[in-house]
Amino acid sequence: MRFALIHNPRSRRNRRDGRTFARQARRLLGDAFLVPSSHDQMSAMVADLARRDVHVIAINGGDGTVSDVMTAIAHAYRPDALPELAIFPSGNTNLIAQDLGFSRRGIDALLQLYRQGETLPRTRRRPLQVTWPNAGSAPRLGMFQGSTGYARAIAIAHSPHVLRYAPHNLAVGVTLIGAFGSLLWKRQRETWLRGDALTIELEDGSTIGGNSFLFLSTALQKLNLGIWPFWNTGAARSDGVHFLNVADHPRRLIRATLALLRGRAPEWLREAPDYASGRAGRMILTCASDFVIDGERFSPGGDGRIVLSEGPEFGFIHD
Repeated sequence: MRFALIHNPRSRRNRRDGRTFARQARRLLGDAFLVPSSHDQMSAMVADLARRDVHVIAINGGDGTVSDVMTAIAHAYRPDALPELAIFPSGNTNLIAQDLGFSRRGIDALLQLYRQGETLPRTRRRPLQVTWPNAGSAPRLGMFQGSTGYARAIAIAHSPHVLRYAPHNLAVGVTLIGAFGSLLWKRQRETWLRGDALTIELEDGSTIGGNSFLFLSTALQKLNLGIWPFWNTGAARSDGVHFLNVADHPRRLIRATLALLRGRAPEWLREAPDYASGRAGRMILTCASDFVIDGERFSPGGDGRIVLSEGPEFGFIHD
């Protein structure tokens, strides 16, 4: 099968064995093995793949790399001719690969795609699209977005003193545990519980307002370790953007957290006014603080407004 591979040597797992993989992949793929040194170069490479009509792109990196490549593809390819994607889990976080990618990585994943690519399963999915309606920024595609307390926790998890001692997945977990632990201390507790002002305008005309302790949204249909902090009437995980908003000073927070970490949403949680979850094709968020897409921080712009919606449909090759 003819395909190109975009390799991120700076991804956490690739820093360990990326040179060996690069030698093997270059021998196998030749000039279809691409190692961009910057976002601009990666965008130029994807634009060249579009001109060459390459219909399958493999990505060897983490969630941030996948988000970068999908965004570049949406800008370079025609909407009706998007390439299929094959994702190898080699980054700090690999939420996307766990849902839509390969379980293997490195040369094992590459050889599997090279030899069996035509017959491997395909799943079609629309990523989450973020647009800045009044800032003039280009839309960005991704799979997992977070605002308010989630963005604050990611900022701490990305600090050198945390990442130095733990892989990113563990660092985020340690950070979140530390954040909940800080609720025991009065000064830190009020900072976290107060949250940030957030308004959510849903496509049905309804609005969720007030301060938010935590906001999450995703186009994925499963997360690591069975965690699933979303629910919907009817409970089917189908199309649309899943979201969860936890209001400021949420009651029964520890009990709710334990339930959602196990992928459960008991009836009392669904009816609690401090917790709102659903699925929408489009929503407008207004919040002055930064937000996160697949591990990367972004500013909402001067007016604090971003639009979360379904992006273009991609095909994902997986094992």
